[in-house]
Amino acid sequence: MEPTTTDPLFILGGLLFTLVGPVKMMPIFYGMTATVGPRARNLLALKAAALGALGIAIAAAAGTAKIENMGISREALGTATGLVLAIVGLMPLIGVDLESAAKSKTPPTAIGLAFPTLLPPYAFGLIILISLYLPAATGAFRIAVMGCILMAINAVAMIVAPYILSRAGVTPLRLLGAVFGIIQLAFGIQILFWGISRGMSVG
Repeated sequence: MEPTTTDPLFILGGLLFTLVGPVKMMPIFYGMTATVGPRARNLLALKAAALGALGIAIAAAAGTAKIENMGISREALGTATGLVLAIVGLMPLIGVDLESAAKSKTPPTAIGLAFPTLLPPYAFGLIILISLYLPAATGAFRIAVMGCILMAINAVAMIVAPYILSRAGVTPLRLLGAVFGIIQLAFGIQILFWGISRGMSVG
């Protein structure tokens, strides 16, 4: 997690696309809205994506405002984010169904879909952590723009999910999701180790 020649914004965008992008969202949204009419479903997707973009912008503003001023170090934030990321990535691999809520008969709400489905806690941690390596003057704006693009992609994916998955099934996306789960687990462990090792060296 040290600054590199690679733009941190591209790192963040790639991570969020892998962790909370359309591959993960399509089957979850499809399951959550199985009993919802097409118009209400599309409106729900748009509202949730808009809330998700707003959440990313707020997290970016918190990071570029230097969260260290609150007494929270980068190492502590990285350790917490990596721990949650690793746990969530591990659960599906050992047979724990994280999509059980998607099978609920209760109609979902936009805010319930946005948080924590579109933006789980570890996503906020990643956004804040990466934003610390961006210029304060432009970092929050650039992350907000990236968040709008990602959530627009997610909105389109959620809208077309019923048409695609009703024909192709969810198996292909579940296979990709399993691969992304391994990546999520590995990255969670890496950032966890980074936070612990850096924290010990600083201490």
